[in-house]
Amino acid sequence: MLITYRRTGGLFALLTLAAFALAATVLTIAVAATVLIVAVAIAAAARVGRAVLPRAWRNRTVPSATPWPYQTIDATAVNATMPSQLRPRFS
Repeated sequence: MLITYRRTGGLFALLTLAAFALAATVLTIAVAATVLIVAVAIAAAARVGRAVLPRAWRNRTVPSATPWPYQTIDATAVNATMPSQLRPRFS
């Protein structure tokens, strides 16, 4: 039985490994650039949405503690003593 050892590799294997490393680097950069572009687009859409939507939709007012029928309006009855007080004044 004859066993021989043949060394493989060399310059061709090194160039192949370098090509795979370069392809992986380029693919990683392309994926990172795509993710960055998508993130910037989402952030821009959110900023435009905040600018377009009314502030009342973003900052909802807290409802009052008591419902409407229990709220009262204070008023004072005024009796007119002279005819000039019957007409509304516009100043």
